[in-house]
Amino acid sequence: MQSNEDRSQSRVFGEVAEIYHRYRPEYPDRLFEWILATCETSTRDLVIDVGCGTGKASAPLLEQGFEVLGLEPDPAMAEIARRELGRFGLFSVDESALEEWITTERHAGLIIAGQSWHWTNPDTRFQRAASILKPGGWLCVFWNRPEDGQHEFDAATDLIYAELAPEFDEKPFAVRLPGSKAAISAETPDEEISISGLFGPVQQFEFEWEMAISTDHHVQSLRTQSDHRMLTTETRNELLRRVAEAIDAYGGSYKQTFITHAYAAKLSV
Repeated sequence: MQSNEDRSQSRVFGEVAEIYHRYRPEYPDRLFEWILATCETSTRDLVIDVGCGTGKASAPLLEQGFEVLGLEPDPAMAEIARRELGRFGLFSVDESALEEWITTERHAGLIIAGQSWHWTNPDTRFQRAASILKPGGWLCVFWNRPEDGQHEFDAATDLIYAELAPEFDEKPFAVRLPGSKAAISAETPDEEISISGLFGPVQQFEFEWEMAISTDHHVQSLRTQSDHRMLTTETRNELLRRVAEAIDAYGGSYKQTFITHAYAAKLSV
């Protein structure tokens, strides 16, 4: 395996692609109902899924009859997307990042980015999206974010992180499931989209939901979280072993609340 100095944090997910596909949370149906109602998208339109990963955001649109082109720079993630979504006959994937993709003549009616927009280049991503969309096309970015609630094992896991990964002190969701990251250059995605000057008013969506998480699910999910992947293998394995023991000590499962946040805006130039 490459040393951390040779690895990009945005490209570590393929190291655990199958775990990612199995354990990362899906998106609620309500999100896609809102996207289709808000973004005025027709099944005649091409949908581009930026950072499509293993296809979790593409699948619900394919089920509705949309043609989806995924952009996924990691070969292992892209291969799972092909495996899982090839049956629809409407899915293809290009192993490129948004910034690297060589566009075709066909413009998209909708660009989506589920759990991935923060990995794109903040200096060029809106201009790039605008160049790919047809007139009146839409951009929609969304995340599942775990709510920072109280769990019985929090105090125990906080001590484990303080000892083994003190650099996580400034990351309040470090002991939660993936989903908290939304690294953007403005205070909110709403503000950043507006600052670009390329899109109309931003429409927003929030939906709260809950899932039961077992010890194994928690630990396997953390294996896919980029911050954890950047730890040394020895440190990560020890940390996850002790976190598993802590959760098991409090019953081995818990309820986690998530909020799905989405921001959509129509191309205005």
